[in-house]
Amino acid sequence: MGPSILVTNVNLSAQINEVQNMAKAIITFKLMPESVDVDLEPIKEKALAIAKEAGSIGEMQGKIEPIAFGLKAVLILAMYEVEGADFDGIAAKMGELEGVQSSEVAKMDLALG
Repeated sequence: MGPSILVTNVNLSAQINEVQNMAKAIITFKLMPESVDVDLEPIKEKALAIAKEAGSIGEMQGKIEPIAFGLKAVLILAMYEVEGADFDGIAAKMGELEGVQSSEVAKMDLALG
């Protein structure tokens, strides 16, 4: 006779909900300027403010990254609760900033904890 297995009443649905409630995402927003002549520092600062207003958790990062031929992009990294978040909406609001040609969610990394 093999080993016996004891199965207890497990509320799997509650455990899944608990994991979903803890899920956070680090979102990278990418903003492209209208031209190489656009001053990116004010765009970076305003985009960070938009990220904070949208419920960013903890510390955020803003950086300017070379793309090609003198063109640079503004990258904003911010952490959010996954549930109920509208990352495309946040990117769209950043895209309304003066001097920004386009904005998008460039990357999403999930983290638990």
